[in-house]
Amino acid sequence: MKIYNSLTRQKDEFTPLREGRVGMYVCGPTVYDEPHIGHARSAYNFDIVRRYLRYKGFDVLFVRNVTDVDDKIIAKAKSAFSLQPSALSLEEATKEVSKKYLDAYHRDMELLGIAAPDREPKATEYIPKMIKFIELLIRNGCAYPSGGDVYFDIKKAANYGKLSNQNLDKMDSGGRISPGESKKNPLDFALWKSAKALEPSWESPWGRGRPGWHIECSAMSSDILGDEFDIHGGGIDLIFPHHENEIAQSEGAGKKFARYWMHNGLLTIKGEKMAKSLGNFITIQGFLAKYGDGDYLKLLYLNTHYRHPVDYTAEKMMEMKKEKERFVVLCEKVERVVTAAVIARRPAEGGVDEASGLAARQAIPKHNSELNNFRKRFEEAMDDDFNTPAALAALFDLVTFINKLMHEKEDFTDRELEDIMQAKALLSGLGEVFGLTVSRTTYAPDAAFNESDILKKIDQRNAARQAGEFKRADDIRKALDETGIILEDAKDGTIWRRKV
Repeated sequence: MKIYNSLTRQKDEFTPLREGRVGMYVCGPTVYDEPHIGHARSAYNFDIVRRYLRYKGFDVLFVRNVTDVDDKIIAKAKSAFSLQPSALSLEEATKEVSKKYLDAYHRDMELLGIAAPDREPKATEYIPKMIKFIELLIRNGCAYPSGGDVYFDIKKAANYGKLSNQNLDKMDSGGRISPGESKKNPLDFALWKSAKALEPSWESPWGRGRPGWHIECSAMSSDILGDEFDIHGGGIDLIFPHHENEIAQSEGAGKKFARYWMHNGLLTIKGEKMAKSLGNFITIQGFLAKYGDGDYLKLLYLNTHYRHPVDYTAEKMMEMKKEKERFVVLCEKVERVVTAAVIARRPAEGGVDEASGLAARQAIPKHNSELNNFRKRFEEAMDDDFNTPAALAALFDLVTFINKLMHEKEDFTDRELEDIMQAKALLSGLGEVFGLTVSRTTYAPDAAFNESDILKKIDQRNAARQAGEFKRADDIRKALDETGIILEDAKDGTIWRRKV
């Protein structure tokens, strides 16, 4: 299994630090606004990495942090103050803002079917450990206090720029010191910021203040995963300066830090950066209100390699809807075929015969080379730096294969039915690696049309057709279609399914 390592800029063979176990840290949200579909891409990509590693048999400890105190969060709290006077202090309002949007983030990830991390440390929970980390950097000569602030001395970082592939001398020439900063070098970055009036702050050896952004990830990852761990992930926009500074801090504290660095590409909307000012800002809630199924968004991301940028358009979402429908239609067809076969084989009086146990026998026999080939193709693609487009193509080829097994047949042998069920079980199992609900429908029928009513409507339509009342038959089909029910006329009669 190979992973593209941003640090070495090549695909490296993945060998975990401890056999059979993987420690994985991913930079999580700064909770100051509604979660958007860009947040979903990063969260989903690393959920897939975690899912596949577990599929491969690894014991994964997945950590994703939450930045719950930050300039943006405080600015949001100040804005709320100016719009609506409150009895809360600015510190209390900041807590309210971070809680509100963290709750929204959790809600939306759950709605999308993106699993929660194993550990989710918050910045405000780690202040004491960040202070100790900063004290260690000062003792090691890598950081210095200045006027209530503490800065990391960039000149003390060995090979600074190795992750982002930047030259320190060239960066130096373009640096500047902003008003109010008391650092020695323009590239030095804040580990601790002195308190400003009314803002959240904590006691420290350098006076009241709060931590800089970069230090939290170094402190959290080393505390939970150890001084050296396997995978560090995040968006490509975090490589510099955030991840570069994390490396400098951690190595300055004598820690080896992350071995494999993974970065996902960014999201654009019709070729443009997503921004509220451009009117193309799409929240997860907005997406779900429009499309109703998070799998459409997942399929968009799966069709592009995680390291590449992905462009979101309405046209692409219609394509993803059709892709999801291929899974759903296939799974419903399998269910109908197997159910009909089991009923046909059931003895007239009591008991259940051998065929009724087909659903329970889902293990793939070793001699079934065709199904094993689909599994092999899926695994080979994922082993090659999580190549989801190639892995997804294997799943769609499996859909085609299963359809061929059922093509224009009415009677199936027990062996044929078993092959169909095993193939469908493989599709569902591999789909679970992607967090896809391949057999789920998203439109519930109208309350006036439960299953019994739908069957009655089908009978009425069939009677109308036999009587030559074709307009009435079409009206019945249209009424069902408007409630999300699609009719299909097959050799053995009319069948129905729900829209995707």
